Amino acid sequence: MLSGRTVAAALAGAWRRSPPQLEITAKQVATIAPLLLASGAGALCWWRLRYCSEQLPSIAQEQLQKAYRYCAIHAAMHERQVAEIFRVLRSAGVEPMLLKGWAAGRLYPEAGLRPSGDIDLVVAPQEYEAARGVLNRPENRGYWVDLDHDEITRFDRRSFEDLYNRSELVKLGDTEVRIFGPEDHLRILCLHLLKHGACRPLWLCDIAAALESRPPSFDWDRCLGRNKRRAQRVLCTIALANRLLGAHLGDAPVTEDVPAWLPASVLKQWKAPYPPNLPLISTDISRHWREPAVLLEHLGKRWPNPIQATMDADGDFDKAPRLPFQIRNCFARGMRLLQQFPDMQRI
Repeated sequence: MLSGRTVAAALAGAWRRSPPQLEITAKQVATIAPLLLASGAGALCWWRLRYCSEQLPSIAQEQLQKAYRYCAIHAAMHERQVAEIFRVLRSAGVEPMLLKGWAAGRLYPEAGLRPSGDIDLVVAPQEYEAARGVLNRPENRGYWVDLDHDEITRFDRRSFEDLYNRSELVKLGDTEVRIFGPEDHLRILCLHLLKHGACRPLWLCDIAAALESRPPSFDWDRCLGRNKRRAQRVLCTIALANRLLGAHLGDAPVTEDVPAWLPASVLKQWKAPYPPNLPLISTDISRHWREPAVLLEHLGKRWPNPIQATMDADGDFDKAPRLPFQIRNCFARGMRLLQQFPDMQRI
C-alpha cells in the first residue's frame, strides 16, 4: 500500500552529498516509484538508492535510473537557457532575479538532482512591461518564463527594493545570475510550498537543502521578518522538513509545536497527490449528478487540503480545526466559477 511516510523515508537526507543509510526496503521503494517519478523526485531517489543494500526490482530501477539520466541532460539545457535569458533581458535594460529552479538546484550535490521546469524570474515593477515585451518577441518565445509569483506579491509582501538589495550574483558558466539572498530564498521556498498545499515532496527537499546550506552569516530576523503570522508559517515549514525528512535545524528558532493536521495533510498529499486547485465544478463533474459514487470521487479530488485552504484564507497555522477554512475555500472557488460560467447556475 502506498504511503506518504514511505515517500518521506525514501527522500530523507537525499539532498546531501552523503545521504544516510536507507531505512526502508527496496521493495517499499519500488511501490512508491511511480509517485516519486510523477512528482519530479525520481532522480533524487536514485541518488539516495546508492545507500540501499538491497537490489531494487528491475522495472523500478530502470525507471529511476532513466529519470536520473534524463534530469542530468535536461539540467545542462536548462542552465544554458537561464544564462541566455539573463543576457537577453539585460540587453533590454531589465535586471531579473532568479527564483527556485536552478537557484534551488545549485544547493544539491549534482546538477539534475533537482529538475527544473520553467524559468521563474522576478523583475522590478517598473520593468515588468519591458520584460514581458522582450519575452513576447518571436525569437524568445521558446523560453518558458514565469514573471508572476504570488508567494512574493501576495504571501510575502516584501518590496522589490528590499529583495534586490539583499540579492547576490553567482556564476553560471560565463554569466552572472542574480539570485535571492539566502534568508529571502528560504522564506520564499517555504511560502511557495504552502501556497501549493505541499503537494510535491521535492519542494520540502528544496527547503531542507536551503536550510542546511545557509551561511554562518544567515540572519533569522531578516528571514522571518516582523509579521508574526508569516514567520509562523515559515517556522512550521522548517519544522516539517526536520520532522519528515530529517533536515538539520541548527540554530533555527523552531520552538512551537507543529499542529497535528499539518504533517498529516502533507503525508496524505504525498500518498495520493492530486493537482492543486482543481475547479470545484466542471463540465466533467456535471455529467455525473446521478452517479453518487463517481460524483463523490470527483468532489474528493477537488476538496481543498488544509494547507491550501489556510493560506488562501490568510489563517494562522495553529491547532484550531481546518474545516471552516476548507468550506470557505470551496465556497469562494464555486462562486468564482459561477461568475465565469453563468449558464452553470442552472445546473
